[in-house]
Amino acid sequence: MTSFRLFSLRLIFVVLVLFVVFQLNVLPERKYFLLKLLRIQESHLKIFAQHLYTHRGCTGPSQSSDVIDKIRSGTTNKVTYKDYLDRPSSDLTTFQEDWKVEATLFNKFPKKKRFLTLGIPTVLRVGDEYIMDTIESLVNNTRPQELKNIYIVIFLADFNETWIEDISRRLNKSYPQLILSQTLVVIRSWKSFYPSLENLNHTYNDNFNKRKWRSKQNVDYAFIFLYCQHLSTYYMQMEDDIYTIPNYLDVVKDYISEMRFQWTCLEFSELGFIGKLYHSYDLEKLAKMVLLFYEEQPCDFTYLHFNSQMLQFQRYIHRPTIFQHVGLKSSLPGKIQPLKDTFFDNLDKIYQGDNPPAKLFTNLLVHSSFSPELAYYQEPGYFWSRRNGKAGDWFTVVFDDPQRVGKIIVETGSREHPLDRILHGKLQASLSLVKIDKSEPKCTNNIILGHFKDGLIKVSNLTSVVGPFKIHCMSIILTANQDWWIIIKEIAVFLAD
Repeated sequence: MTSFRLFSLRLIFVVLVLFVVFQLNVLPERKYFLLKLLRIQESHLKIFAQHLYTHRGCTGPSQSSDVIDKIRSGTTNKVTYKDYLDRPSSDLTTFQEDWKVEATLFNKFPKKKRFLTLGIPTVLRVGDEYIMDTIESLVNNTRPQELKNIYIVIFLADFNETWIEDISRRLNKSYPQLILSQTLVVIRSWKSFYPSLENLNHTYNDNFNKRKWRSKQNVDYAFIFLYCQHLSTYYMQMEDDIYTIPNYLDVVKDYISEMRFQWTCLEFSELGFIGKLYHSYDLEKLAKMVLLFYEEQPCDFTYLHFNSQMLQFQRYIHRPTIFQHVGLKSSLPGKIQPLKDTFFDNLDKIYQGDNPPAKLFTNLLVHSSFSPELAYYQEPGYFWSRRNGKAGDWFTVVFDDPQRVGKIIVETGSREHPLDRILHGKLQASLSLVKIDKSEPKCTNNIILGHFKDGLIKVSNLTSVVGPFKIHCMSIILTANQDWWIIIKEIAVFLAD
């Protein structure tokens, strides 16, 4: 009650000051003093009004209202694309900080440098929306401890305030902890950043709507490059309609570590501008090049020219790729975009065996991103060797406890790498484990269960083969040299009833 009375007194004071200033003959210097005092009182009133709103049972977190205020704020005196083309980089340090704070919708502009930033521009689509599923795929396929070492920057690159407010609320509701930890960063831009999108150069025989759409998209890319350039060591450009594989971050790290030479861009998708990885220190150069040619050509082409200007004259595409395009309807209204990455392999398990707890061993050279466990675990993935198979090479599953097994299925090769299958090999069961010596199990009492045919083996009615005994080890053994690497896509073990 006391707060309400004080609020009322301040309101009365403001009314009296207004009356004195505008109705009486007050000297100019005193009028200035009164107006300054009035502004102080107005700020106090705003604070009290906010206090009363927060503490008298009104709904809605203050953070949400702050975000809406930012969305609806004016666009005067904000950075434009020309600032980055006209000013030398040495003059931009303080300048950058100011507009990046303004562009950040939740929390503050991130200051802690991390390993990787995933940049995802998104706009209002007519009909289908993919962004929420894209974020879910990226988050669910990243280990919790690794989320602390990446940023996922969502750029709401549309000027429809209703849509921006709606998707901001949904992101805040779905990922409050990721927003709080600043792993998920949501940003927006303003119209004054963009050049005129009228009277554009007529290139690639595109109609005006497509030229306008692709030109704006280029400037969208430049904006997110400039925002993200100091967030992390590496930056990866994504689209808002993709899904990925489990532990995709391991594949990225491994591919970086394999590079023994200077590179500008590594690619993890063959499509468009998906999964393109850069050193963050190159982002400002890339942004300027995209801005210089924003109306001439799409960024899908510009980035290839940028690579060659940076003395990278070939593409380095990791295969199999780790991001797949799922969107059907393009962000350009009316355009259908049914593109699929042919190098994105099918990693899903088909047979879904019981697969009791076990340890896996092999003498094949292991590809670090495709470990032996991936052939046995139920999650998507497979084992992939890094050299051709030779006669006598082996891959062994050692059950933690001996098992009564009814059926075993082993599938090798994959959709995108059908030649990487076992053409000459046998499946062997062992009833006893003697020891494990230097990561090589010594199993005895061996029984040959069958031979591979076209990369596949299925063995049923095992209880009639091994009788009342339990199996402790099962081994895949190559019986001849092979001309290709080896993929073991799935090992499915079904226990006997």
